[in-house]
Amino acid sequence: MRLRFLDYRYAEAVLDHPSFKKSKQEIVHILSAAAPPLLNPDEPDPKKGGVKRRGRSRIGVPRYLYLPVDQKALNAYLDQQFKRLDWELQPQIVGKDRAGPATGLKGDYKKGALQVEAQFGNMARWYTDVFKFQLSYSLGEIDVAVLIVPTQGFANMIDENVAYFERVARELPWAKMSLTLPIWVIGIEPDDWVPVRDCYEKAAGTFEQARLQAGQQIGRIPFDTRLAEVPSDEESPV
Repeated sequence: MRLRFLDYRYAEAVLDHPSFKKSKQEIVHILSAAAPPLLNPDEPDPKKGGVKRRGRSRIGVPRYLYLPVDQKALNAYLDQQFKRLDWELQPQIVGKDRAGPATGLKGDYKKGALQVEAQFGNMARWYTDVFKFQLSYSLGEIDVAVLIVPTQGFANMIDENVAYFERVARELPWAKMSLTLPIWVIGIEPDDWVPVRDCYEKAAGTFEQARLQAGQQIGRIPFDTRLAEVPSDEESPV
């Protein structure tokens, strides 16, 4: 994977401290070594591991976009790799030994005073992630945090309205008065888009052929158009 970075409140300087430097290197290695896991373009049924798709309403021939990246497999890869390096998976944000109401909030990964959240879901979810960071920080559990999100183009290959790096980079600095801890934001995307493109196009061809045999003609939203598309509901995530 190719990585992009946003340094919020000097997080990178904190991570370069001897207390965190090895953990920082582990994170970068895990992400750099990853390849985008792809769904099966030959299987027309998404419930059986086929590429997901979404229809776009339009007068005339219906058009479809395709979502070739396997989000579950990507999360499973991260779980496996962080566990292999002795990170704690799904740590409790508020421990049971704390006085007060139980929250049930869990992080993704934690090692020492460093917490990591990987968000490949709905845009609104990254706000929950940074809330968990701030809560852990306020409780004295962490000193620094890392947020992993896809870049906009990669997010568009996972699903619609997925959290993405460019928007986080625009919005996070405005939270400086409320989010007081250092956060290193990492945006990930394929260093080679060819396999993703091939999967997209093959899945489109498979579905178009199936619909044609059923007597229906459909169109596709081109890969390049989808790759560059900005979410239409960008200003009002729900």
